[in-house]
Amino acid sequence: MTQTGLSGWGRMGLALFFIHVLLLFLPPIPPDIKGSLWDYLSGYLAVAFLAVEFGRRRSSLAAWWATRSRRRQWAAGLGLALATLGLVLAVRSLSPSLFARFSREEGLWEPATLLCYLGSAILLLGTAGGLVGAERRHWRLIAALYVLMGLEEIDYFGIFGGMIGRVHGMYAGSLHDLILLAVEGALSPTAWVLVAGLFLLMLVLLRWTGYLQPRAIVAMIGSFDFLWIIIGLWFLLAAAAAEAGVFELAARPPTLEEGLELAGAICFFCYALAVAAGRYEPA
Repeated sequence: MTQTGLSGWGRMGLALFFIHVLLLFLPPIPPDIKGSLWDYLSGYLAVAFLAVEFGRRRSSLAAWWATRSRRRQWAAGLGLALATLGLVLAVRSLSPSLFARFSREEGLWEPATLLCYLGSAILLLGTAGGLVGAERRHWRLIAALYVLMGLEEIDYFGIFGGMIGRVHGMYAGSLHDLILLAVEGALSPTAWVLVAGLFLLMLVLLRWTGYLQPRAIVAMIGSFDFLWIIIGLWFLLAAAAAEAGVFELAARPPTLEEGLELAGAICFFCYALAVAAGRYEPA
C-alpha cells in the first residue's frame, strides 16, 4: 500500500459500498427477512473491509490531520457532519420511501455510523499501543467505549424477536432503547435498580483494574478537542428525542434519528482523529 493509494482491502470495501448503495435503489432481493440478506452482506462487509483499511492507514490519517490548522480541522469535520445531515434531509424530503430504506439497519446511515465508531476505536487503539502504563489503559477504555457505541448500531436484542426485543410490546433492540422505555414508563422500579446496579458494578470493576481514571477523564474533558464530543452528544440527544417522539414533527415517520446519529458519529470520529494527531510523531 502506498501513502496515497488504497490497499486491496480499501478497494474491495469501496466496491462493496457502491454495490450496497446500488442495491438500496432496487427492490429488496430475497431472502428478505427483516431486510434483504444481500443488503446486509454488502453493507457490513464493506464496513469490515474499510475498517481494515483504517487500521492500515491510521498513521497516515493522524499525520494528515496533524498538518491541518485547527480552523481547517473544524471546517472539514463540521462541514462533513452538516453536509451529511443536509443530504439526509434532502433524501427525506425528495423520496420518503428511499429515505425509509436508507434508515433501516441494512440501509445506508447505520453502516456508515458503525464505520465511524470502528474507525475511531482503531485510531485510539493505535494511539494507546504507543503508550505505557495508566495512560495506555485510559485510551484503551475510551476505544472500548467507541466499540460499544458501534455495537449500539446493531439490533442485537431484536435478533431474538419477541423474547428479548420487546418490553411490554415496545421495541427494544439495543441499550439506547432504554430512553424510549423510560419515556413510556415501561420499566418497573425494580428493573431500573437492576440496571443501575449493573452499571455501578461495571464502574467499580473498571476502577479496580485501573482502566477508569478520574484524573485522566477530567483532563480529557478539559481539552479543547473535547468540543467534538460535546457537539456529537447534542446530535445523539436530538436523535434520541426524535425517536422517543419528544418533538411531534420529528416523530412523524420517517424520523431523522439515524441521520442525526451519523452526524454525531462523524464528530466523535473527529475527536479520535484529534487525539491520534496529537500523539503523532513524524518518523
